[in-house]
Amino acid sequence: MEMIDMKILHVIAQLPSRTGSGVYYSNMIEEFKKYNYEQKVVFGCQDEYIWKILEHEDQYPVVFKSKEIPFPIAGMSDVMPYENTLYSSMTKDMMDIWKNAFRKRLEKVKKEFNPDIIFSHHLWILTSLVREIFPNTKIIGLCHNTDLRQAKMNPRIKHKYVDKIHELDCIFSASEQQKDEIVKIYGVDRYKIVDVGGGFNQNIFYPPKQKTYTDKIRLVFCAKIDPSKGIYELIEVYKSLGLDDLTLDIIGSPDEENKKKIEEYIKDDSSIKVYNVRDQIALGNELRGKDIFLMPSYYEGLGLMAIESLACGLYVVTTEIEALMTLLGEEIKDSGIIKYVPLPRIYDIDKPVKEDLPEFKENLKGAILTQIDKVRRKEAFHNEMEEKIKSFSWEGLVDNMNHIIRTIL
Repeated sequence: MEMIDMKILHVIAQLPSRTGSGVYYSNMIEEFKKYNYEQKVVFGCQDEYIWKILEHEDQYPVVFKSKEIPFPIAGMSDVMPYENTLYSSMTKDMMDIWKNAFRKRLEKVKKEFNPDIIFSHHLWILTSLVREIFPNTKIIGLCHNTDLRQAKMNPRIKHKYVDKIHELDCIFSASEQQKDEIVKIYGVDRYKIVDVGGGFNQNIFYPPKQKTYTDKIRLVFCAKIDPSKGIYELIEVYKSLGLDDLTLDIIGSPDEENKKKIEEYIKDDSSIKVYNVRDQIALGNELRGKDIFLMPSYYEGLGLMAIESLACGLYVVTTEIEALMTLLGEEIKDSGIIKYVPLPRIYDIDKPVKEDLPEFKENLKGAILTQIDKVRRKEAFHNEMEEKIKSFSWEGLVDNMNHIIRTIL
């Protein structure tokens, strides 16, 4: 058996699943197993959450809604797919409780494990704390964009609690554009930032052996059900299409406010269904049974769901997310398997200017109709593009990460 020659600690402040960054965290750990490194994890959890990617003895969970931390987990986004606390609403006492709990786990893992390298997710409070507790260990911060949003929305918290990001040894970004923001917000030396893009799990997201067509063209949206994702404009556009052979599946779990709102938008349209899926495996199975994935989002770090959908053999319609466009490149864009819709003007990071919405919806409608025509003609695309899309898998991404950590140790 190959000798274990590296000890890696992975750190995240929230659940290691059910959000983009949590899934990223879990997939990364799973893919790093092939190198036979010793891995341990620190993460936030609540409600008897069970995580099985590493053994129980390799986990140092911080349990929220407990005696130690009586409030729900703090989420990097204001809307999370589970009960959460907003960083912006945390009092000094809450922040002290939060920091003390994570400090205890980090000091315990330092004493018991003493990692060679640490991957710390989100350029926010916990990553700053990790640098403080491990001053002599190589630390790589991973930017997920929601951290940059928090820094912009909550400069007071950033100033008070996030003061060591520039001291990290390296930062992984999702795009060149994101590098610019990291430099601007945190004063990090640009040479420390490596654009690694994003990855999808090739064991979960793959095309069906045989594409099946039904008498309906099946559209699907999968994201947080929140105005920033363009969901309400999407429903309006879908209804305006006036086509009898379409269905729209909305996969996600709305909070009470969005649940009422989405019901008002759907009204009595039986062709629209809202439901959630159990996990990533179930999501992959759902996607393989659909035809077109829709992501009319006003704000995304990378838009990994679009790549996962392409990997499952779906056509895609998405807004012009710069990181996604750069990563996928011109060849995939020119193939037509993905259609990009220009964004309306945006304010407060993820809110559209109202006057721009009619044009945005018209453009969205045109892009959806273009992809519908391709499905009607039963156009296949993965024969030529499948290998290109595979290069964005976790296997490819973690191979690149492994090369990088080997050079900095």
